[in-house]
Amino acid sequence: MLKLLRSDKLELTAMIGIDRNSKGLALAKEYGLKPIYNGIDGLLEAPELTEIVYEAASAKAHAYNAPILRDLGKKAIDLTPAAVGPYLVPSVNLQEEEIALHHL
Repeated sequence: MLKLLRSDKLELTAMIGIDRNSKGLALAKEYGLKPIYNGIDGLLEAPELTEIVYEAASAKAHAYNAPILRDLGKKAIDLTPAAVGPYLVPSVNLQEEEIALHHL
């Protein structure tokens, strides 16, 4: 979250979690982000909040969330150990994976 907040290319709008007492969600609120406390269901309630989702959930949660994110038309960057979807190293296989960075 802190690295994304420093980006001049990306605008962080929300932080999604499932633990209302999470330090990360409290910090997100302090930085003026919209904290969502009910996981993927919260994003379903407000899909306009984001175009790209950086997911750092558990592998099991990602396996559940991935088809929902796909159906919402969201780009998902999987930071989990789920190994769902292609591996991407931009300098190696960006074109093969047809990721459009011009939207960033």
